[in-house]
Amino acid sequence: MSNRPITEDDLHAYVDGALEPEREAEVAAYLEGHPDMARRVAAFSDQRDLLRKALAPIADEPVPSQLNLSGMI
Repeated sequence: MSNRPITEDDLHAYVDGALEPEREAEVAAYLEGHPDMARRVAAFSDQRDLLRKALAPIADEPVPSQLNLSGMI
């Protein structure tokens, strides 16, 4: 384990599954010892899931032709 403090960025990356395995283990261990932060991270996860569900229909739409990068060259 490193001595680096757990940052806000670490917490969000943890929720997104974007941490290196070693850092993910460090954040998980930190959350086990800090239930208040664990609840906060759980809320981040819930918000992420709600946003994904609400925006899923838009994300599935095709990209408008005027935004097609191949036509902007």
